[in-house]
Amino acid sequence: MTTPDENPITRTSPQRMTKGILIVAITLAIGGAIIIPFWQTMIHNAPASSTMKPGLPETETGTQTSIGSDTEARAKAGVATTGKPGPSGPAAATTSPPPAGTTNATAGAAGKPLTILAGASVQGSPNFDPDTITVKKGDKITVTNKDTLPHTVTSGTGPSDPNNAKQFDTSIIEAGATADIDTTKLNPGQYPFFCTVHPYMTGKLVVQ
Repeated sequence: MTTPDENPITRTSPQRMTKGILIVAITLAIGGAIIIPFWQTMIHNAPASSTMKPGLPETETGTQTSIGSDTEARAKAGVATTGKPGPSGPAAATTSPPPAGTTNATAGAAGKPLTILAGASVQGSPNFDPDTITVKKGDKITVTNKDTLPHTVTSGTGPSDPNNAKQFDTSIIEAGATADIDTTKLNPGQYPFFCTVHPYMTGKLVVQ
C-alpha cells in the first residue's frame, strides 16, 4: 500500500511475528534457567569489591609494591598478619599440638625402654621387646611404638579383665610416638599387660 509521495510500507506476517515472539520467549527462558538456581548464591556471595572495608589494606599476598611489601603496610596499619613467611622477614614460630592419645608423651630423660615391634599388629608376630620387663619400684618405663599402627600398654590380662587399666595405661600411642609408665605407685609384684587395640599382644611387667 503506497501513495505517490510515500515509501513502501513493510508489513510483518503473523508467522514472522510468532517466530519473533518465540525467539524472545526462549531466550528469556534459557536466561532464567541459568540465573534462578544461582540467585541465592549470588546474593550471599557478593563480589569482593562490595565487601571490602575502607581504610584497610588488602589481604596479604606477599607481593612487593612500589613502597615496600604489603606485609609491612599491614603492620603499619595495625592489621595482624598470618605468620606466613614473606619478604619482610621469617614466619612466626608455631607449636604443633601433641598427637591425639599421647597424653603420657615422654618428657625429660627416657626411662627403661619397652618397644612395640614393627609388625606387632599381625597376630602371632613378636610384639613387645622385652616381653617381660623387670624394673625397680619408682622406675620410669618409656614405651616406643615402632609399628605402623597405634597401640597401648594397658595393665590386665585382656579386655574381659575387670581390673584392666587399673594399675597403668598409656592410652593410644601413635606410630613412631612414645609414652611413659610410672611405677611409683606399683607394689612389688607381677603385672600382666596387653594392647587394647590388639588384645592378643601381651607382656608382663615385674616390679621389684
